[in-house]
Amino acid sequence: MRWDPYIFRQGNDFDAFWKNYASDPSRRFLFVLGRGYDPRALAVLDEIVGFGGEVDIWLLAFDNGFQDSELRNQLTLENVKKLEALVGESKIHEIEVPLGRSGQGNATSRNVRQALRTAGSLEGYTDVVVDISAMPRMVALTAVASLLHELDEMSVDGPDVNLHVTTAESVSADIGAARGTLRDDVTNVIGFTGQLDSESTDQIPRVWFPVLGEQQGIRLSRIRDKLTPDEICPVIPFPTREPRRGDEIIREHRQLLFEEFQVEPGNILRASEYNPFEAYKQIFAAMDRYRRALSELGGCKAFVSPLSSKLLSVGALLACYDHKYGAIAGDRMSVGVLYVETADYSDPVLDSGTEYQLSSMWLRGDWER
Repeated sequence: MRWDPYIFRQGNDFDAFWKNYASDPSRRFLFVLGRGYDPRALAVLDEIVGFGGEVDIWLLAFDNGFQDSELRNQLTLENVKKLEALVGESKIHEIEVPLGRSGQGNATSRNVRQALRTAGSLEGYTDVVVDISAMPRMVALTAVASLLHELDEMSVDGPDVNLHVTTAESVSADIGAARGTLRDDVTNVIGFTGQLDSESTDQIPRVWFPVLGEQQGIRLSRIRDKLTPDEICPVIPFPTREPRRGDEIIREHRQLLFEEFQVEPGNILRASEYNPFEAYKQIFAAMDRYRRALSELGGCKAFVSPLSSKLLSVGALLACYDHKYGAIAGDRMSVGVLYVETADYSDPVLDSGTEYQLSSMWLRGDWER
C-alpha cells in the first residue's frame, strides 16, 4: 500500500506542520483553488500564506451554464477580492472550467483535467497544494487524481514535486453549501470508469462501495440503477465526531439499503471520518479481498461512490488510484469512481458559528524518499 505510513495533519497539528514547512525560503507554492461562494474558500490559504513562502494561484472558475443568484455572486466576488488582497492580483491565474450537463457523461471531469493540463508547467514549483474547500466534488476528485498522476509521471525523469491536499472540513457546512438539483445521469472521474460500459467484460461481477453521507438517497438510487452491482458494501463513517452519525446515516437510508438494494448487514464497512488515510486503507483492503477471492473465477470490477465528507471522498479516491497504479501482486481489477453531480445550486445555508478544522494530506514527494 502506497500511503502506509502517511503524513496527515489536522487542527493544531496543521498549524505546527505548515509553520515549519512553509517557512523554508526555498519553497515555491502553487495553490489550486476553487472560485466559489463557500465562506471556507480561503481559510487554508490565509493560514499558510502567513507562514511565508512564494505563492502562485490557479483559480478554477466553474461555469455550469446557469446564472448564479445574487447571493452566490456576492459571496463569490467577496472571496475573489479577499484573495487578491491576500496574494496580489498578479499572482492569480484564473482558469475557466465548463461543468457538464445531463447527458454529457463525464464532461466535467474531462474539462477539469484538460484545463489543468493546459494551465501551465508545474516544474517550477516545489509544492502543489490542491485546496478542495470550495470545489464541487467531481472537480475536486478530478483535480487530485490528475495532478497526482501528472506529478508521478514527471518525477520519473524530471523534478520531484510535492503534492498536498487541504480543506477546511465541516460536514454540516458541506451539506449547507451543496443544496441544489441533481443531474439525471451518472458520471465518473476521468480514467476511473471501471469499464462500466464495456460489453466484452459485462459478465465480470461488479462490487460497489458507496461511501455514505446524509441526504444521498437519490444519488444512491441513480448510481445503483446504472451500475446494477452484484454485491454492495456500504461504507459508513466511523469513528466520527458525532458519536451516532454512522447509525443515523444507516437509519436514514434503511429502506433503500436493506429493502430495495437487499444489502447484507455483514457487508457494511466502517471508515474513519477523522483520518482519510485510514479510510483509504480500510477501503483498499476491502476491495483487495474481493479481487483476490474472485481472481480464479475471472476477477471482478470495483466501484466507489464518494457520497460523504470531502476527506473521506479523497480517501476513497486514493484506494482506487492505488489499485490502478500501485504495486499490486497478481492481476489488477478495473476500478471506477461513480457520482451524480449537482446541476444547479440553491443559495447556501450559512451559519457564522459553524466550526471547521483545517486538514492537510501530503500525497507525494519528499516524504516518500
